[in-house]
Amino acid sequence: MIEDFNFDSIQIKTPKRAENSHKGNFGKVLVIGGSDGMGGAAILSSEASLFCGSGLVHLHTHPNNVEASLKRNPEIMALGINNNYKVPNEMNVILCGPGLRDDDCSYDIYKKTITKDGNHVLILDAGALYFLYKSYSKSPISDKHLILTPHPGEASALLNVPVDEIQTDRLKAAKEISKKYNADVILKGNQTIVFSKLNEGALLCNEGGPELATGGTGDVLAGVVSSLIAQKLSHFDSCVLSTALHARAGKIFNKTIGEIGLNASSLIPIIRDLLNK
Repeated sequence: MIEDFNFDSIQIKTPKRAENSHKGNFGKVLVIGGSDGMGGAAILSSEASLFCGSGLVHLHTHPNNVEASLKRNPEIMALGINNNYKVPNEMNVILCGPGLRDDDCSYDIYKKTITKDGNHVLILDAGALYFLYKSYSKSPISDKHLILTPHPGEASALLNVPVDEIQTDRLKAAKEISKKYNADVILKGNQTIVFSKLNEGALLCNEGGPELATGGTGDVLAGVVSSLIAQKLSHFDSCVLSTALHARAGKIFNKTIGEIGLNASSLIPIIRDLLNK
């Protein structure tokens, strides 16, 4: 029997901020993603990370996305990258994958990201999950603090089983993904499951409805996770609180407007409000 949770039932909070705090206290987050024509995903992730309290947020993306990011959030340090890209040092969290296409340039960026030395936490989402299951036998990820955030389709690919099998026993699927890839897992969908690789602990979110079934909501969730980890919450607590915030924000939208027409970016200010309560 898996224990369930929601925003009201958990006791997880971000650390209280000292009066003499500075941006360096709240972490450096790097979002890598956004192929040409798919920049919105990476922009949403970086914006969510910014709005949830990260000290510094960097976005490394296709050059065509830089202007859109800077116009939307000039606080985010957006950089256009190409085949000569080098992953920078001194990041606390790297989120790779939102809006990455299945092409050679993206795969090269992915390989550079997973082989980057350092003590940072690595979050893989969306396109990076595709590269993970496609190349894991040849390029396993070792010595990394790894978090995976698949939806059922991506989970199906990660385990090479049908989606129906994932959905029939979601807890089993989350556990098998965690074991196979040595990672903490957020298995998204109706009743999202958060699974910890350390003690095989699992929790099930009992909120989150059809209002969240739209493009970009997963990108927002990944950005929230990146921010909370950068602010020194544990990996599992970050995943649980992020999932709870995300689901509650969807519930608030549903209650105030309805279940139809949620745009993912509208979740971000709601999540910020919840964090500040």
